[in-house]
Amino acid sequence: MKRNRWAAIALGALLFVCGAIVGALAMSLHHPALANAEDYRQRYINEMQSKLSLTPAQVNQLQDILDDTKAKVKAVRDSYHPQMLKIKQDQISRVQSILTPQQIPAYKQLVADRERRAREQEERDREADQRRAAARHATPAQ
Repeated sequence: MKRNRWAAIALGALLFVCGAIVGALAMSLHHPALANAEDYRQRYINEMQSKLSLTPAQVNQLQDILDDTKAKVKAVRDSYHPQMLKIKQDQISRVQSILTPQQIPAYKQLVADRERRAREQEERDREADQRRAAARHATPAQ
């Protein structure tokens, strides 16, 4: 009797873990906030095309509007970037102040890894912008 009970508990725990894994995978694959900017932009354009029946000329105009908006957002972001860096550096210093000497090297590595991933994402976004611009110049407006 006890053996069956433990088997049932183990099976229940296994099912719970499997459900959590499947849920996490589904969120990473389908959650819009986890997609990159280029994916979001393309989904937005596709939705506009399908729901509004945009003409090719309207799609080109929409892309121009999105490019212009992105440039404006970047200009605003660049204007406050130095302040954000100072705030970030202050956070890093404050976090280090609560860590033990043994924890600091691992924390520095975490910060470096996060910054590397952010630079890589910025580079991917920049490359996507360049590909999109090249493709738009190669395709005549209709």
